[in-house]
Amino acid sequence: MSKGYWTIWIATLLFFAAFYTLMIPLPLYLTGVGLPDWQVGVVLGAMGITSLLVRPFAGIFADGWGRRQVMLLGTASLMIGAVSVSFTTQPVLLFGLRILQATGYVAFTTAATVLIADLASPEKRSSALAFFGVAANVAMTMTPAMVNALLDTLTLTGAFWLSGALAALGGMLALRVRQQPPEQQQSFARSDILHLARRLYLPFTAAALFGLAFGAFFQFIPLLTQRRELGLAGLVYTTYGISIILTRLFTGRILDRAHKGLTLAISFILLALGLVSFAFASAPFHLFVAAFLVAAGSGVLHPLLISIHIGQAAPSERGRASAIFYIGFDAGIGLGAWLLAPIFQWFGLTGLFMMAAVAAVIGLLPVWLMSVVKNSPQPTLVR
Repeated sequence: MSKGYWTIWIATLLFFAAFYTLMIPLPLYLTGVGLPDWQVGVVLGAMGITSLLVRPFAGIFADGWGRRQVMLLGTASLMIGAVSVSFTTQPVLLFGLRILQATGYVAFTTAATVLIADLASPEKRSSALAFFGVAANVAMTMTPAMVNALLDTLTLTGAFWLSGALAALGGMLALRVRQQPPEQQQSFARSDILHLARRLYLPFTAAALFGLAFGAFFQFIPLLTQRRELGLAGLVYTTYGISIILTRLFTGRILDRAHKGLTLAISFILLALGLVSFAFASAPFHLFVAAFLVAAGSGVLHPLLISIHIGQAAPSERGRASAIFYIGFDAGIGLGAWLLAPIFQWFGLTGLFMMAAVAAVIGLLPVWLMSVVKNSPQPTLVR
């Protein structure tokens, strides 16, 4: 990997550390200033809707303006959104600052992913994206726990300023990376990304099903551990974080040589097995095994699906292709929670995780179509 690659890797680690620094202090601050529970939910929930609305524009601007410029916009947005929280107690302003934080997250992740793809040769793109993902995984595994342990000394206000400082450091590192100018000046027509989305409908569908299945794990584990009295949910997330880092490190270089269709199929099956294990977990050990299986599947699906999206787009379309993957993945997580809500109501957590496992199995269908349907407008996934 080039020096520029590792510079962006470290910048991304710092950026995600900045973002995850807010995970524990922000809800505590919102409740501490007297917001009722429904307003706390509205402020925190701005993250999901902002991701879906802003992601297409992040992809368009990354193609038209340049990757680094959008990354810098993202760091500035997160920095302002984090630092300014401690200056207000007004729900409307806090909602707006959460939108700024989410906009920063979306802009940075979209542009950084494309820049990594630009810096890697096509035959090494999957492994480059896999190792790149480790930065976010390390930040997620370590940052919330460290902030939680230091919060009494750090204070809530200090945590917001720490988040801003980490974001600024990430932006300063991003400035050091040179990038090629866009091959063509892109128009900002919404129809451009819609046209590309129609071409990428099969990998987009796979990303959405992946998001739905993963979202069940990510959002409902605290309820599962609480209602079945299986210990701390944080340990499950830590197991997942360590496992996905190991998965990316172990499989990263293999992804460039492996048959993509077969690898995706195996990964969806591992994800489904992990969700089934959660559905019937009755001891803490079962949770750790399930978290490992989910991490093993997710650690391959995420970089490989991004690589497929970007690989099927022209260099001048990579920003939008990256955005299309994230739109599918984010929509799967967000809309999946709504779709699974009736299952949760009628069949409990067992039914919810089983239905999420079914979604992962259905993910085999677009993988199969990408691999074997000769008349599909998608390029096949043969080696």
